[in-house]
Amino acid sequence: MNIKYTTILLILFSLFVAQTSLAQLSIIPLPAQTELNEGVFSITAQTKLSYDNLSLLKMATEAANRWQQNGVNLHPQAYRNGNIEGTILLSLNHPNDKQLGLEGYSLTINTGAVVLRANTDAGIRYGLQTIGQLLDVSKNGQLPCATIVDYPRFAYRGMHLDVVRHFMPLSLVYKLLDQLEMHKMNVFHWHLTDDQGWRIEIKKYPKLTEIGGFRVRVDSLHWNSMPLITDRTNATYGGFYTQDEIRQVVAYAAERNITVVPEIEMPAHTMALLAAYPELACTGDNLGVAPGGIWPLTHILCPGKEETFHFMEDVLTEVMELFPSTLIHIGGDEADKTNWVKCPLCQKRMHEHGLKNEHELQSYFIQRIEKFVNSHGRRIIGWDEILEGGLAPNATVMSWRGEAGGIEAAKLGHQVIMSPGSHCYFDFYQGDPDIEPLAIGGFTPLSKVYDFEPIPAILTADQAQFIIGAQANHWAEYISTPSHLEYMAFPRLAALAEVLWSPKALRNWESFAARLPQQMKRYERDGINASRSAYQVRTKAIPSTNPDAIEVGLVTEMPGLEIRYTIDGSEPTLKSPLYVDKVVFEQTGTLKAATFEAGKKVSADMKRDFYLHLAFKKPIQISSEPSKQYNHGGAEALVDGIKGTTDYNDKKWLGFSGDDVLATIDLGAAKKVQTISLDVLKKEGDWIFAPQQVKFEVSLDGVSFTEIENIQAKGLSNIADGKSVVVYQADFKKTNVRYVRVTARNVGICPPGHQAAGEKAWLFVSEIIVN
Repeated sequence: MNIKYTTILLILFSLFVAQTSLAQLSIIPLPAQTELNEGVFSITAQTKLSYDNLSLLKMATEAANRWQQNGVNLHPQAYRNGNIEGTILLSLNHPNDKQLGLEGYSLTINTGAVVLRANTDAGIRYGLQTIGQLLDVSKNGQLPCATIVDYPRFAYRGMHLDVVRHFMPLSLVYKLLDQLEMHKMNVFHWHLTDDQGWRIEIKKYPKLTEIGGFRVRVDSLHWNSMPLITDRTNATYGGFYTQDEIRQVVAYAAERNITVVPEIEMPAHTMALLAAYPELACTGDNLGVAPGGIWPLTHILCPGKEETFHFMEDVLTEVMELFPSTLIHIGGDEADKTNWVKCPLCQKRMHEHGLKNEHELQSYFIQRIEKFVNSHGRRIIGWDEILEGGLAPNATVMSWRGEAGGIEAAKLGHQVIMSPGSHCYFDFYQGDPDIEPLAIGGFTPLSKVYDFEPIPAILTADQAQFIIGAQANHWAEYISTPSHLEYMAFPRLAALAEVLWSPKALRNWESFAARLPQQMKRYERDGINASRSAYQVRTKAIPSTNPDAIEVGLVTEMPGLEIRYTIDGSEPTLKSPLYVDKVVFEQTGTLKAATFEAGKKVSADMKRDFYLHLAFKKPIQISSEPSKQYNHGGAEALVDGIKGTTDYNDKKWLGFSGDDVLATIDLGAAKKVQTISLDVLKKEGDWIFAPQQVKFEVSLDGVSFTEIENIQAKGLSNIADGKSVVVYQADFKKTNVRYVRVTARNVGICPPGHQAAGEKAWLFVSEIIVN
């Protein structure tokens, strides 16, 4: 064999062996450097847990208490110089080890002793987490002999929590902080104010929480269909955190090397503020605390009024007294400037400062707030809209609308935190929408999070240095309980933690997946309602070899699982067929599939119906092209035998913005037909409406059509769960038919009473079934 290829094979084999060994350790996030050695260190009744600096006593005690659940009983004591045989020693480096930096540690485990060294308390704390994870998989308190040198890839490793859309108890906040420590995450971004509530006590302005902290709850309606309510008689839903409670959270987080970054939204997302102090709006109107989604965001702070700035400076003064974080998040996103255009005071401000447009007026607003924050030794951070009109000189940008904002800011020399919706919005679905809890939409499975690369490829090495990290965002429009929040966060947060801590070269999905089961046990131990969506079965498109059949591929994210399935709608069991390469449907049927491991079912059942009907794979034409973002397979998708789910991103729906749909199918020859149906999606909160009319027509010659049925749709449904596939069906006496024509008339624009009234409405259609 060629020497070159032999060398390559040896390298690949060594990497495989290394990854396999590391997987056995089940450490998440994966350490930067790990060398496994022979032997173990056994913790016995005589083992000492010693520290050489008094600052380490509290965390040593906390670690000893945690390790008791691993059957280990240790009592921390001060280290006396001498023999360390039989000792677990926690030691602060003197002098500092530059390689470890502020958060790294070195861990040496041999048969005689364990030595954990770091430059800082934070490094020791992270090293203790690693020892704890090793104990999770050890037997009888035995630690594998190893040398670990570990430090983070990124300085900012964050989790965002929205407590405004749905107020969350402090018990959850503390629980999350404990999990952040275990995952070696170091920032908790606390979204405290928005249109739907004000969650932080401000002493100077008590009405912010008295009025802004509570709203009317309208559970019967979809989030985005809830009307504005100014009558506060039933405004009892909500809550807020007192300043003393916040101080305690900040202190608890600081002990765990977690910085709490507060977010106070401005100039938009301020309806709760304006319900308490309406004089700060351009119009002076009080529209109440929003009970649900609002769009567009026109009711915002007025930058033409000097009192607006005095008010926000007073608020920020109290905020900065509570939060020692260098970064103060001021939002800056999604401000609709309609009212600024009409406001004489805003126009006067623009004239006085030579501002060309309202985007520059927002930049003026942000830069003025930045100067105030800078004068207190802090820096602002905002969503990437703060780039519009000119970026404030010292601002950090949080890039959420893809990579573009982060790229622009990095090229300008500004620090950037990447948080793109594609990979970091953990309010998106992570599994099959038909069996998952309600989510805002999208699809961000565990493996997609793990594949995230925070540094855009387009940046140079110098520019890439401005990407200081990333964070996971948990927006709470559809997350109303702590249990649901935990489900959306974990284990996706484990995947992101490894992206941000571990060297890029070490990242390996198979290795991570092999370590995940132990992590799931940790979640169970800690009372975390972690999702098992990664164990679910999903269908995948495969090349069809049979024009008269539907061929379906099955996949699951987790490697090494068995997939078993049925095609008669029955529940899959260990006795069901084992999936190999494809499932073939030669007639209409129902597929159910699940994953199995070690003889046990480990996922919920996936269910899909497949229809081989008279129009299956027949020629079809449609009158208008679908929107590019919702055009999966073109017109042929309407006769492929596969219906769309409740998720319009499942690539089985065609979406039309403001346009009607007229589809004509040629059955190829006259057939006896008695039923025609059309699937449409109804998610009015997402601007997706059922058609105002569906008309079914048939013909023998393709020229002269006979109307079979004309169905007029009903008005707004305002369904609370937002999930609705509506089937429009015409049943008639068997008739000779060659051509079928189906017309679905779009409602055109979102109707009065809808949060997007006047905007183009969406029409989503899926399978046309002819029988």
